[in-house]
Amino acid sequence: MPVSIGLPIVSSCSVASCGYNHDGCHAGAISVGGAHAHCNTFTETDHKGGADPTATVGACNREDCQHNTDLMCTADSIAVGGSTDVADCLTFLVRA
Repeated sequence: MPVSIGLPIVSSCSVASCGYNHDGCHAGAISVGGAHAHCNTFTETDHKGGADPTATVGACNREDCQHNTDLMCTADSIAVGGSTDVADCLTFLVRA
């Protein structure tokens, strides 16, 4: 499955309980949102699935993030891991 050109990649994910995370995020694309820049694609399951070995960030509804332009992430890459929630965008930075 091809990766969409220009979308930031999910460079790391430390959330072992997510079904898309096995040797990296295998979701085709994730979305980020919610009160704590949560990975909305997080799926807690022992079953491992997904297809693409290089997930991208398809959408971000955290308009208060400095990496967000027109609801799209402009960071080169993001990291996902535990913070306030189980699976948060660790690259999230509040817009100044």
